[in-house]
Amino acid sequence: MPESITEPGGVDFALTLVTIPEQEIIALVNGEELSTTVYQENLSQALYAATAQYQVDWNDPEIQSLLPVLQQQVLDEAIDRMLLRQIALQEDITADPEVIEAEVAEVQAQVEESEVFADWAAFLTENRLTEESVRRLIADSLLTEGLTELRGVPKEAEQVQASHILVETEETGQEVLDKLDEGEDFADLAAEYSMDPGSKDQGGDLGWFPRGQMVPEFEEAAFELEPGETSDLVQSDYGYHIIRVLAKEEREIDAELYAQMQQRDFQVWFEDQRAESDIEMLYDFQATEQEGE
Repeated sequence: MPESITEPGGVDFALTLVTIPEQEIIALVNGEELSTTVYQENLSQALYAATAQYQVDWNDPEIQSLLPVLQQQVLDEAIDRMLLRQIALQEDITADPEVIEAEVAEVQAQVEESEVFADWAAFLTENRLTEESVRRLIADSLLTEGLTELRGVPKEAEQVQASHILVETEETGQEVLDKLDEGEDFADLAAEYSMDPGSKDQGGDLGWFPRGQMVPEFEEAAFELEPGETSDLVQSDYGYHIIRVLAKEEREIDAELYAQMQQRDFQVWFEDQRAESDIEMLYDFQATEQEGE
């Protein structure tokens, strides 16, 4: 068992410091009751995960002062999971039991192969999990995937292929523009002048990107340019950009970027759903902490 869990200052000690409300119900989500028992299980799991991952010493008063924030976060996450299940039910999205069992088996195999824990039972015990709670976590993940796919972010979008040279001052930017006007090579000037370490050695090449990936000033200028055109100085929080668009077309979004866009779109949508929901927290850990000070 990881030392950070059993040693003085580990999770067992942290569990003596947390506040567990005496009331049976800790929140209402669109009228559905979230029990304090479920919350307590989630809190225990969160404490074990945080302690093991970050080697937290709960003897530290400064660390202890973060407990109310952690407890409130755990409550927020429990509310989110309940709301997720409600929305999935409304949309007729379910988690296939066979897929759940297959993923449980895969997690168990990974745990046993890692040899970090004595066996699967030890992993569950030391992380305050049960097989049923693992199934619930996997089911919630599958429901999230289903709702994300339902949102239907387009897989194709207008994109530009562009290069840029990023400089600190307007004066330096004008110097680069003058050299471009004199016929000097864009890639050579990027290597010499650009402050962007990720692109300067590639001639300033940023590859293909759709809208929503760059800072607004940069994006607006890039999508206004036609292939072969070079911008004047474009100021952003990063400095001054000189942008050259190489191509522009409707094309499929890179798989990794598409996954990021899906996740971002889902998160924005879910936050809107939460804002429109009837959520009543029946206990405020941070307010309770402030009253006790």
